[in-house]
Amino acid sequence: MASGKRSRYMKFNIEDLKNLPADKQLEEIDAIAIKLGMPKPTQRPVLEIKPVDDKHKILELKRGSWSDEQPWFVIDEDGKLMVFSSAEAMMGIMNSLQHMGEEVFKSRLERAIAKELPIDFHDVWTVAIHELQKRLESSDAEPSSVNLENLVKNIKREHPNLFYSLKNLNFEDQD
Repeated sequence: MASGKRSRYMKFNIEDLKNLPADKQLEEIDAIAIKLGMPKPTQRPVLEIKPVDDKHKILELKRGSWSDEQPWFVIDEDGKLMVFSSAEAMMGIMNSLQHMGEEVFKSRLERAIAKELPIDFHDVWTVAIHELQKRLESSDAEPSSVNLENLVKNIKREHPNLFYSLKNLNFEDQD
């Protein structure tokens, strides 16, 4: 990256598996499994979709066994890698992502409140959550779309007693 910053997102360079020899396909899949944090990547089932006719396709086991070990890696007829998993596992992933989003939102709100020097953090948090709920009920906005800094600044304007005022503090030299 030109700016010198590292991306916080994992980047996958997934080759077209169709043109790779079988052993290289498996190496590529194992590398992806490792990047995804999967234990024992070489024990994951790997399948290939082979067309039969317009209505039928066959799944051919290339490595592993027809076990419950999930996820299964599947190479489609175009050489694209897919991951098959249970609906239960996908729900777990979605729940984890939602929880992570909530934690990020809470962290952003905490920082926005702390910047404005609250006297009692919990009181400001309670007012902020109440104001946020009112805003979300009156519109179809998502919590992540609300500018939290502006929300807290509005709370400070409406409820100045909840915040320290640097104007009222004397920082004179005390010799």
